[in-house]
Amino acid sequence: MSKPHLSFGEYKWTVTQQMSRTFELEGFSPLVGKIFGLLLFAPKPVSLQEIADQLGVTKAAVSVQVRALEKYSMCQKVPLRSDRKDYYYISDDFTLISMRASKQKIESITKQCEELLFTLKGMSQIGEEETESFEVFKRRFAEVSAMYRMFLSRLEGIEEEWIRLREQL
Repeated sequence: MSKPHLSFGEYKWTVTQQMSRTFELEGFSPLVGKIFGLLLFAPKPVSLQEIADQLGVTKAAVSVQVRALEKYSMCQKVPLRSDRKDYYYISDDFTLISMRASKQKIESITKQCEELLFTLKGMSQIGEEETESFEVFKRRFAEVSAMYRMFLSRLEGIEEEWIRLREQL
């Protein structure tokens, strides 16, 4: 079975819709995914107004939603000397930036888990009626903490490996 041929414009629209659904599954507004999809194809920085025009939404809506992409290092604001508009672009190293942000998030969660477990170990005033709940909670957080430590151990050297692989692409 052969796939139907799409024009590049149709393909861009399809990818943008897929990004919208993907970002929505992650808890973002569907517009965030559409903006990201549009920026994936942008060969140069794009103004808020251009994004709004291409997506058929207001500039204000784009302005609010593009901040989510900035917050997670998925795009960056690029000042252009020629005018005072805000322009956005996906940097060439966005994959490395995204990888670092993900790793930092896992490190932060791991640290929180470790601190929680440390606090639990110091608790001595557990009522008899709370003992079962305390033990279940402690076991579950020990597992979560171990899982995140395992993630971090597997991520050791991943940046360097990605940089080498990316150079080969």
